[in-house]
Amino acid sequence: MNDRSINIHDERAKELAQVLTNDKALAILHLIEDRELSISEIAKELNLPISTVSYHMDRMLRVGLVEVAGRKYGKRLQEVKLYRASNKPILLLPRKARVKKKPFLGFENLHVISLVLAGLISAAVYAVSRRLLVVSPEKGTENLSTSAQKVAPMIRTSPINTSTVTAPAMRGVSHIIPPILGITAFILTLVLFLYILRRRG
Repeated sequence: MNDRSINIHDERAKELAQVLTNDKALAILHLIEDRELSISEIAKELNLPISTVSYHMDRMLRVGLVEVAGRKYGKRLQEVKLYRASNKPILLLPRKARVKKKPFLGFENLHVISLVLAGLISAAVYAVSRRLLVVSPEKGTENLSTSAQKVAPMIRTSPINTSTVTAPAMRGVSHIIPPILGITAFILTLVLFLYILRRRG
């Protein structure tokens, strides 16, 4: 929240009300509307004790009515602050502002966790689909050899050289499917996590 916002339950609201109803404080504020003056210069012009001017200046600084405009060096080469009336608005809130609780994990951390989970799920999908779908050359040759031996006597031809029989088309297709499934699982999981995060945010 802006530090120039004051709710009515804040002590600064009471200070603001007291400043605005105090003649000396208002006289100081009017004097520095268009000029930058030090506390001693204000005290001299208004014929007030320096302690009184300093007291009201501190209160007006706390509530945001006055600001430090600059600095200069006095006769003894000490640094002296110059004050002026602030031109920034002060927002007075009629009730307490609700403080929004910060989530346990930051938004960036949740994105990293989403990426990791999506990666793990896609890796699992890839591993399972590879185990189920990929046909190894030995198994493919073995299956085709058995089939060829059964068919050979029926068609009464010369024996088939089963060692040269392979299933390249089947192996090619089965090797492509697991990476596609893994990538698809990664994208879908990540999109789902991002959607959930947006809904909760």
